[in-house]
Amino acid sequence: MKPQRRPILKKLILLGSARLLGGLEAITQFINHLSIDTPCAYVVLQHLSPTYRSMMVEILSRETLLRVQDAEHGTIPQAGHIYVVPANFNAHFKEGRIALVTAQPEISPKPSVNQFLISLAAEEGESAIGIVLSGTGSDGVAGLRAIQAAGGYTFAQKPETAKYDGMPCSAIEAGVADHILSPEDIALKLPQLLEGSKQELEKTLPADLLSVLLEKVRSHLQHDFSGYKVGTLIRRIRRREVATGSKDLAAYIQWVDAHPQELELLVRDILISVTAFFRDKDAFEALKRAIAEICNRKPAGSEIRIWTAGCATGEEAYSIAMLFSEALGNNLHLYKLQIFATDIDEEALNVARRGVYPAGSMAEVPTELIERYFQPVNRAFEAGKLLRDLIIFARHNLVSDPPFLRQDLITCRNVLIYFDASLQAKVLQTFHFGLLQDGYLFLGHSESVAHAEQMFIPVNRPERLFRKTGAGTPLPVVSSNPRKNSVARSDLKQTFILDGLVNHFGLTVALCDSDGNVIHSAGKVEEYLQFPVGNTRLVIGQIVSASLRGELLSLTHKLNKSGKAQRGRLRKHDTAHVRMYVEPIKDTNNQMMLVIFAPEKKVTIDAEPVPSTPNRELEDELVATREHLQTLVEEMATANEEMQALNEEAQASNEELQATNEEMEAANEELQATNEELVSLNEEMNVKTAEMSRLSEEYAHLYDSLQFPIMVFDSSFQLTRFNGPAARLFDLRPTALRQHLSSLRLPKVFHDLEQSFVAILAHGDREEKIVNIDGRTLNLMVDPGINKAGDVTNIVVILMDVTDITQAQAELKQSQEHLHALMENTSILFAMKDLRGSYVYANRRFIDFFHLTDFDFLGRSDFDLMSRELASMLWEGDLKALREGKAVQLESVATINETIYHLRTNHQVLLDARGNPSVFIMEAEDISALKAADEQLRITAQVFEHAGEAIAVTDSQAEIQSVNYAFTGVTGYTKEEAIGQHIEKLLQSGQHPQTFYESMWQSVNDSGFWQGEIRNKRKNGDLYPAWLTINQIKDNNGHVEHFVAVFSDITAIRANERKAEFLASHDVLTKLPNRTLFQDRLRQALLFARRKNQRIALLFIDLDNFKSINDTLGHDYGDALLKEAALRLREVVRGHDTVARMGGDEFTAILTNCDEEAATQIASRIINDLAMSYNVMRHQLFVSASIGIAFYPEDSNNSTDLIKAADSAMYVAKEGGRNRFEFFKQEMHIRLLRKSTIESGLRNALAKNLLEVVYQPKFSITHSKQLVGAEALLRWKDPDLGVVSPQEFIPIAESSGLIGQVTEYVLDSVCTQISQWEQSGIKTFSIAVNISARDLLVPGFAYKLIQVIEQYQLRTGAIMLEITEGSLLDNNANVFDNLKVASENGIAISIDDFGTGYSSLSYLKRLPLSELKIDKSFVDGLGQDKEDEAITLAIISLASALGLKTIAEGVETQAQLAWLEQQGCHMAQGYLLSKPLPLSEFEDLLARTASSCCIASSEMKMEGR
Repeated sequence: MKPQRRPILKKLILLGSARLLGGLEAITQFINHLSIDTPCAYVVLQHLSPTYRSMMVEILSRETLLRVQDAEHGTIPQAGHIYVVPANFNAHFKEGRIALVTAQPEISPKPSVNQFLISLAAEEGESAIGIVLSGTGSDGVAGLRAIQAAGGYTFAQKPETAKYDGMPCSAIEAGVADHILSPEDIALKLPQLLEGSKQELEKTLPADLLSVLLEKVRSHLQHDFSGYKVGTLIRRIRRREVATGSKDLAAYIQWVDAHPQELELLVRDILISVTAFFRDKDAFEALKRAIAEICNRKPAGSEIRIWTAGCATGEEAYSIAMLFSEALGNNLHLYKLQIFATDIDEEALNVARRGVYPAGSMAEVPTELIERYFQPVNRAFEAGKLLRDLIIFARHNLVSDPPFLRQDLITCRNVLIYFDASLQAKVLQTFHFGLLQDGYLFLGHSESVAHAEQMFIPVNRPERLFRKTGAGTPLPVVSSNPRKNSVARSDLKQTFILDGLVNHFGLTVALCDSDGNVIHSAGKVEEYLQFPVGNTRLVIGQIVSASLRGELLSLTHKLNKSGKAQRGRLRKHDTAHVRMYVEPIKDTNNQMMLVIFAPEKKVTIDAEPVPSTPNRELEDELVATREHLQTLVEEMATANEEMQALNEEAQASNEELQATNEEMEAANEELQATNEELVSLNEEMNVKTAEMSRLSEEYAHLYDSLQFPIMVFDSSFQLTRFNGPAARLFDLRPTALRQHLSSLRLPKVFHDLEQSFVAILAHGDREEKIVNIDGRTLNLMVDPGINKAGDVTNIVVILMDVTDITQAQAELKQSQEHLHALMENTSILFAMKDLRGSYVYANRRFIDFFHLTDFDFLGRSDFDLMSRELASMLWEGDLKALREGKAVQLESVATINETIYHLRTNHQVLLDARGNPSVFIMEAEDISALKAADEQLRITAQVFEHAGEAIAVTDSQAEIQSVNYAFTGVTGYTKEEAIGQHIEKLLQSGQHPQTFYESMWQSVNDSGFWQGEIRNKRKNGDLYPAWLTINQIKDNNGHVEHFVAVFSDITAIRANERKAEFLASHDVLTKLPNRTLFQDRLRQALLFARRKNQRIALLFIDLDNFKSINDTLGHDYGDALLKEAALRLREVVRGHDTVARMGGDEFTAILTNCDEEAATQIASRIINDLAMSYNVMRHQLFVSASIGIAFYPEDSNNSTDLIKAADSAMYVAKEGGRNRFEFFKQEMHIRLLRKSTIESGLRNALAKNLLEVVYQPKFSITHSKQLVGAEALLRWKDPDLGVVSPQEFIPIAESSGLIGQVTEYVLDSVCTQISQWEQSGIKTFSIAVNISARDLLVPGFAYKLIQVIEQYQLRTGAIMLEITEGSLLDNNANVFDNLKVASENGIAISIDDFGTGYSSLSYLKRLPLSELKIDKSFVDGLGQDKEDEAITLAIISLASALGLKTIAEGVETQAQLAWLEQQGCHMAQGYLLSKPLPLSEFEDLLARTASSCCIASSEMKMEGR
């Protein structure tokens, strides 16, 4: 599976990957100064012998905090890590991982630095960093060049700080080092460079400063980058800004002024001189086919010319040479194949001329081509002589130099992308001029011929292969001045004029500078000019035909001397005659000349021969002389060509010498690499030797520092080492070394030591025994020394004095016996456990208490022997003692054999001699009896101290002996202040007479206690009511010993009682009397008025629109408004009147001794005051009030009926428009009775199915008045009330909440009937059912409707819903959701009484409507009232536009029906057509309709026959 690309690097935001190589000393200095925070991974490549095991990882790990590890195949580099490439491996970086490849067995440094750095540059691009440290040879130069070209950073160590300066100097001389620093400075520079690069990339460069910088480059180095893309220049300039530490472009220009050599570095950065063999395989496959076509069309002996522009280091030129060689095969020698490879980077051309490339860069070259065209040279490959002879490398500037001509193929890959549009067009025009007809142009993948589309046709556009089309175009004017170029481009008309004149007169012209270099040409250039192979300078004297060369040289010489125009004589050229003219042309600053080749016809005059004259003889002599001169000129030209040939041979010899020198340098590098390996090995060996010496000294010091004798013998029993104590004990001297055991004078106890040695050599086991020497007890240990092979190589004899240990053991044994006797006879439970919690000892008391058996408990834990709760407690105590390192005491409750015990346990940890925990010690004691007594005392004390009542204990004289906390809290006296005081005198308030206290104490003495309410005084003088209880405490003899006084402050109780009384009679929110207090005061007012014969007015007040405030703003706003309304009501009424809140937004006012005039004034003030705005929480709110007024005794003589009368009048005020008041009238009472009776009767009718559904037929107007449906209408005939109109009982049903039951009743009746009709085979139509607005407000109403339809197995189209416009007034989401669900399930929706209610067109767009019903109020005026006709016509037109059907209700005249039919109304219903029919009559109508349909159908069939 292919690994993902750089998963770790992206996560670490890795800005650079540093690659290091060089000596051990330089690398150590470098990593010593690396910061662990730098976001880099580091790879170390050190030249080593393939068989050498390096200790580089161990050595470097000591010098840095970074993690150092061996690089492995597939390693993903991580920031803060150093990876060391092992010997005999070459490393590559591919797809974010380090790849290790076994190095070839060639003589070259390993691992290869170049290969790794080249792969790193290709993978990481601008994030790559290459560092070359101390080392010999030139390995790394190519790799640094690749990183530099990719936009990364390169470093080289300062040669003076390097132990071996070969590699740093090679990098510096090759110009591939951006920074030349010491290893320490390189490490410090890295974080600055990474951070600076990140910041600088966010800036933009000022255009004027950029022009200044480019002008400096042009004037100093003659490199013109004015036509390059600005983005490319900015990126390269920013790199140099960061590299030089310049903060911006202005600072960088100052740096350039101070360091002119910086311009060369900048130019080198801009000129990206990097290419590759066969870059882009698909593109080269297309080129291969084009090359085959070129070779096939060229006859043997012809010339094939190729120009590789921008060849960089030559890989692409060699690739093309190999393709042509392969295409021509054995016929290669039959063709004049010449490849011109050009670039403006002289250093890159030098690399190309050498033709030596590292193995890593040859990866894309097939093996057979490498074997055929290259020779291995050390660690690289060198192009063979065949390829070298085919290619000429030359410096050439595409912008300013003239092109190579007569080219069959021009390749220019990845060069044009750096030019702007105008320069690209100019270069493409140059290529077009240089190509032969049907010549090929090969560009890079990112380039195109868009700026010269008319000059080339695509052969393979995706692979950027094009062919020249059209005639030769004039060579663009060459100038190093961009202003001149712009003028030349703008004056294109002059070029057209020149072409026209040249073609008209048949001329051939060439514009040359003063040195004869051709700048521009026009006409039939090929007839007179021949372009030599390999020469980039087109000098007119060298490229003119040989027959004209002498005379042209003579003419140009005369022109230069005289400055005047020169005219040549008529000369024969091929089959025609031509005359040459040389005209001087003056430019602003430069002298130029125009060479004109004018063909002429030779004039022949038929005449007699003219006799010879002296002038004729002179003329002949002059001709002879001129011909002789011509001969000399041609000889000189030939000599010049021979000199050029000799010069080229000398250059070839020089290149061969350079190649030989390079081979010598490569051999020297190999020797230097070998020397470097030896030096590295020597350094590591020195490190190891030093470590071995240090270890030897440490071991010797260790032996001597031991306080017991040690002797070491070899396998021959000869003494090889002994320490100081052994020398002193056995009197050993240095001469004893290498002596046999038997030759040593050792004590007699060692007489069998030799036998022990023999046994140890045989079996390799340790032997140990106790010996006595001079009264001391010694432990003799003989240990074998065994090597890796398992053989005994030496024997170590150790003698340790254990006399003190032996004595201590004896004393310890005696102490253990005493301790055991103590443990067995103590009453304390004692036990010991190991660190795993297993018992190792328990005394007799412990075993008996827990009912254990002897020795069965050993090795078992608490959880094995006891209950889980007790075991957990004991184990937690052990662990706590272990954690805290001190004794821990716990108390617990244990149930043993159904008996509850209280245990106090003490847990400790016993430490060994090293201070480490060894065992747990537990001591336990049964404290059950003590615990019971303490608990009783604690409870008593807690009861006393924390009792809620104040308690005071006195002696027999009532002097206080003890008080609790509550006493201090109630009285304010502290315990110290109270003790010793007489309780009566301390708390006496002075509010009771002395007889009260005498009676209290008399009761205590007689009955033993007293209880009652008393007023006491606090320390601060405040009086408070208290409930006091005094008890008498007697001793065993019946004498009074103490008095206990218990009392509590009942101030809060009394306050709560008063508050409860208020809340019981008042509204919590408004503090007005509530309904209860209102009823009481109304009854009292009626009694008083009855006695005084006065009148009382009762006002019932209801706030209008209060519910909307609660619903929109919330109850907080509503409550605040109610408070403000209550205040206004209290301010309006008289002081002796009562205002009460009945609940919600309803208030009442009792106006005593009041008449109509006074009631009217007060009601009017209430209306006005309540209608004023309310400022609630920065909101301005408005409400009004509706008031009903009833009088006693006129309207009622009891409170209940009087309230109902006022309430009825209030509802009449609301119905009358609100914000008004109404006096009660008797007919209101009758309406209320009627409404109540209807509501009660409706409930009874629903329960007993007394309601009847009738059907109003619907007829089609446009189709012969056919029955098309019906509307279900509800009728109610009550036994008591008679016939009740729907207009009367439907509103009552809605207000009383019965409308839902009514709707269910109608739906159930209609669905039942339709189901019966369908089962009987009667054809049915859609039945419309009227739905109340309240039904539509119920969430999920539509789903319930669908369930009813499904329950009766009806089609959804059997039911239509009729809704009124009033249903849509609230714009409620539930309404729209229910209608949407109904429509989606096939239920049609009709708007009833359209135009009389809401009449908003928006719902027509939003709602899924099917039908509009025209109200009867509009239908009545049809044929009479123009306004009704206009409204009805508008409704019909609107429905037609929206695709809705229309139905008119209440059609009662033929004129109305005719008008509706004429205007296109679809349906009608009304008494003209049919009145609402009972079920039986409607069924008859359905039957007749079905029968007439059948007859009509039959008649149609007969007519068809």
